[in-house]
Amino acid sequence: MMNLQEILGLPILLDKQKLDLIFDGDFAPMKKFERELNELNPFLRDSDSQSGPDPVYYVWRGVYLKNDKEKMKNSGLRLDLTLMPPGKIGNEFVKTAGHYHLQYPEMYFILCGRAHILTQLYKKNPKIIEIVHLTEASAGEQVFIPRGFGHNTINVFDKPLVFATLADEKLEDDYESYKNNRGASYYFLTKNGQVDIVKNPNYDSIPELKKTPAEKASAGAWRNWNTRTLQERMDESH
Repeated sequence: MMNLQEILGLPILLDKQKLDLIFDGDFAPMKKFERELNELNPFLRDSDSQSGPDPVYYVWRGVYLKNDKEKMKNSGLRLDLTLMPPGKIGNEFVKTAGHYHLQYPEMYFILCGRAHILTQLYKKNPKIIEIVHLTEASAGEQVFIPRGFGHNTINVFDKPLVFATLADEKLEDDYESYKNNRGASYYFLTKNGQVDIVKNPNYDSIPELKKTPAEKASAGAWRNWNTRTLQERMDESH
């Protein structure tokens, strides 16, 4: 078992053998869903890919302790967790589907493993990308996703990845642009034992990748955040 409590301050464990999360406390009921391989197919480079982990990743939505119910309600925020085992789908590394948040920003916290987080922005045409950022983040680090940016997460390493996301409880995910373009603006492929990052030819225009650093996360700090905190961070990013 691996203790994931340090960053969130919540009694959560990772069972490395079963590849599952253990909620070792009095948690409120939460929604768990699995992203199966056939659901991810429209977001993959190779539409015929049939080999790979299935489910590809797992999500727990609305995570909080029962005695934090009022605090979470007053904050206006929702905390979700994602577990992504290592693996490949064909020659593409496992990843989340990818989506845009047109109205609200979001904060990522890496709890275990290492993540590549790819963010992209379009202005008018979803096939013409104006900005692409790539951030590699390790356990104990956080990544801010500004409002309007699309994003997806890739696990190119041989260890499980667990991350948390914090955003406005009214947040809605827009998957259509990613689906229509068969994924994000860049694919992460395996080639001769290395990671090969290539442009997605379904887009009309993609700028070169700009690498941006992750930030160190302050343990438990999110528990004092609210929607205004994220909005203020959004204002700072401009």
